[in-house]
Amino acid sequence: MLKNLMKLTWMFAAVAAFSLFLAGCEKNSTTSSEEVDNYTDLAMFEMQERAGCGQGGCFEFVFPITVVFPDETTAEVEDYEGLRTVIHDWKSANPDATDRPTFSFPLEVVGEDGEVISVEDEAALMELRRQCRRDFGHHRPGKGGRHCFHLVFPLDVSFPDGTTATAEGPRELQQLLREWRRNNQDAEERPELVFPLTVEMQDGTQVEVESKEALAELKDSCSSEG
Repeated sequence: MLKNLMKLTWMFAAVAAFSLFLAGCEKNSTTSSEEVDNYTDLAMFEMQERAGCGQGGCFEFVFPITVVFPDETTAEVEDYEGLRTVIHDWKSANPDATDRPTFSFPLEVVGEDGEVISVEDEAALMELRRQCRRDFGHHRPGKGGRHCFHLVFPLDVSFPDGTTATAEGPRELQQLLREWRRNNQDAEERPELVFPLTVEMQDGTQVEVESKEALAELKDSCSSEG
């Protein structure tokens, strides 16, 4: 009788210990998931803030862009959703990482005045950000990235020498800008979008923009949304 009672006691103790173990594992899993989400949100916010891009900034990324992770691996992304996915997946595979990703250069952005800019390196990115006086303080890290608009292609680009070219898509626009920059490294003026042009807003609606002033007003309205 005593022996059977001791066996039952040990069985109950084992079950209780296993239950506590499972509870601890579940808690760690939840915490890990929260940490990955927080890391992803903060990384996306920092990348937008550093470039002065997105709903709260002066510029918009011309996707695709290439992301460089702390382990020197890279990923090319087509939009903010893709950016969030690759950062989330990388952090999940590297749970101990604390450093966050950065950009591969060059990268291209569109200014609120219609300038299209090929950013060559980190120093040029810092200078670009200094030109953008908007404060990201009220645009907190959150799920996904928030753009003001995407360019709708095809569109025309005007170069400082008076020539124009048509870009059928974002990659062709990037190629045009990079080739022009390689051939005009000392130029102070930048290529510009030709108006009118069409942009697609965050909610999917398309807007025809008639002028530089109209584009600036559009960007101002996005930035003030908070």
